[in-house]
Amino acid sequence: MSDVMNPRPKFAVSAATTYHSSFEEDVASYTRAGVAGIGLWEYKLGDGNDAERSARLRDAGLAVTYCWPLTPGIFPGNGLFATPKDPAQRLDMLCDSIQRFALYRPEAVCILAGAPLAGAESRPMVVTAFRRASQVAEELGVRLALEVISPGPAGSMVATIRQALDVIEEVGANNIGILLDTWHSADEPVQEITSHLDRIVGIQVCDRADPSRSRFDRALPGTGILPLEEIIRAVHAAGYDSWYELEIFSDDGTFGQAVENSMWRQPPFEVVSAGRAAFEAVYARATTAR
Repeated sequence: MSDVMNPRPKFAVSAATTYHSSFEEDVASYTRAGVAGIGLWEYKLGDGNDAERSARLRDAGLAVTYCWPLTPGIFPGNGLFATPKDPAQRLDMLCDSIQRFALYRPEAVCILAGAPLAGAESRPMVVTAFRRASQVAEELGVRLALEVISPGPAGSMVATIRQALDVIEEVGANNIGILLDTWHSADEPVQEITSHLDRIVGIQVCDRADPSRSRFDRALPGTGILPLEEIIRAVHAAGYDSWYELEIFSDDGTFGQAVENSMWRQPPFEVVSAGRAAFEAVYARATTAR
């Protein structure tokens, strides 16, 4: 099959996939594995020189895709980003993170609505916070990406594409798109995904083992029960041309949910290489003319 009929996808890896690796180790292993993009997580950046790191990524040929702040929203959500607790402090940190990530020229900086911890008052609080964050991002020429998150133990304010669109509309900003994660959105009707494809800025991919032992027990694409091939076939046919980003949470006990054969315990290069090969196999099956 020629590249014209079956073009190579834009493939990136979220740095959470190699959770314990440093920024420097990620650059080395991702480049060696032939990955085209990296989704940065701020906890790996520490106090390093962001301008120098941005230049290093460009020199390595790694585009920066979907970046995760230390606190992507004013509520903690489901397990990650647990501290600090104060919504005002979290919002200040988010705005600082947007400014920091702007130096990396990302595809988008990620935000989360979180769980409705404040009851009926939570939605207006989130809308107000996103309005401020979007203003900061607009001044810097940065796009934001609101991720759809399936309900977990703490719930989820934005669990569907429609809910995400409603929040974005209420914020009234034109620089906020949607980040779709196949783990969280596999139950969305494919038509719902394709009908709003112009609002989706990125698609994160992984798979779900059967049985899945926790939200931090994710598998390589094509090795589980998620309808990845169906989703990719549909968005490809609808003209999707942005990034697919591998994001694997495979807890080794860091979050108290250790899973057997955790990928976070395996050599990063091997995980990234296997992830790329697995995704490209699914993509090829989904986009090959029948």
